[in-house]
Amino acid sequence: MEVSYRKNLNKSYMCVETKRQVLEAYELQMLEHCRIAELLHMQVMSSDQNSRYLYDISGKQQISDYLSGQKMGCAMLKKWLFSIQKVCAALPEYLLRESGICLEWEFIYINLEDGSFQYTYLPFYEKNLPEAFRGCMEQLLRKIDHQDHEAVELGYQIYQLCIQDHASIRKILETVLSGQNSVKEKEFMQSWNQEAQEHRGGKSEKNDRQESNNPQPESEDRKFFMDWKETLRSFSEHIEKYFSGFLKPHKDFSKEGRKKERLFSQKREFCPKGKKWTQKESAKEQRNLAYQVSDAEEPAVAHPTELLAVQESILIGKLEYQGVHKCEDIFIEGESFLLGKNESQVDGVILADGVSRLHARIIRQEQRYFIEDLNSTNGTFLNDTELEYHQPQELSKNDRVRFGVEEYVFI
Repeated sequence: MEVSYRKNLNKSYMCVETKRQVLEAYELQMLEHCRIAELLHMQVMSSDQNSRYLYDISGKQQISDYLSGQKMGCAMLKKWLFSIQKVCAALPEYLLRESGICLEWEFIYINLEDGSFQYTYLPFYEKNLPEAFRGCMEQLLRKIDHQDHEAVELGYQIYQLCIQDHASIRKILETVLSGQNSVKEKEFMQSWNQEAQEHRGGKSEKNDRQESNNPQPESEDRKFFMDWKETLRSFSEHIEKYFSGFLKPHKDFSKEGRKKERLFSQKREFCPKGKKWTQKESAKEQRNLAYQVSDAEEPAVAHPTELLAVQESILIGKLEYQGVHKCEDIFIEGESFLLGKNESQVDGVILADGVSRLHARIIRQEQRYFIEDLNSTNGTFLNDTELEYHQPQELSKNDRVRFGVEEYVFI
């Protein structure tokens, strides 16, 4: 299976080419003639040996690109889960298989108009959906905003259900997204807040006495919360233990430690080879005699380290603006540099009409720069040649780069 991207006028397509045979012939008719909201619309182009499937991705972005420079919060996570539930409910109505849904990130798209999720149905594809869902969750956990405690709790709760034996994606989604779950979630958050208040010492002695006189049985939600709290605590200890070897040792503020620091922080002057101190040396030089190190005491270095990187100049690319809308020049730093209109997400902001929120990306590999389009609405052009989605092209000095109608020169 090979994946490529192409543009035709104002339409963008993802092209999937394969030699594998279609599992169910009637699925092609369903996918071509029926518009399923949760699936990318597909067209079939067959040949003698290979079959090509064109999926309309106009106005959409892959989920990996959409999350570039930002994290997934709880609202977006829930929206994604609801979309999975909807597509699973819609498939039986069109006699489509759950195993035909590809949940790899390359095949999951977000509609930029309303933020809805759309999936790719591959007629030749067959993979266990719960297994694919678990693999997708493993990638998604790396993109969750860990400052959003509700998103973290929900994400790890789903993943815990995924790794159980004989996991059913329908049961997982029903458990997490059912109407009864909202009540449980509310009780869970109340217990979370109560636990946090106790940790801060905000619980009064009066409440302690009342609870000691009237003990309440521990609910299932409370047990679930405590289990998850213990899991997260052990996970945090494991991470802290793992990274402790990379941390710098704490500074020694004791009297002996400060004395050693003063001793070794003073500038040492090494005696030239063969030189001997005489009685004519000044008193200052005699006092510094204790800090002098002879050549015999200096350890021999067979291969001295040379800082070659210091001698090289740091390469910083620049896009010099050539238009008339008073946009600023852009200095390219880092290995991945996002360009677009969304100030909270991109590195280089272009506030102009015709520029998408997430328009393009510039990648630096050693001393070379490459530019790729991120399925922008009005396209990215390199020397008047429009770039294909996810097809990086190398930048050279004095190349003309155009984002929509805004033109720059790469320097």
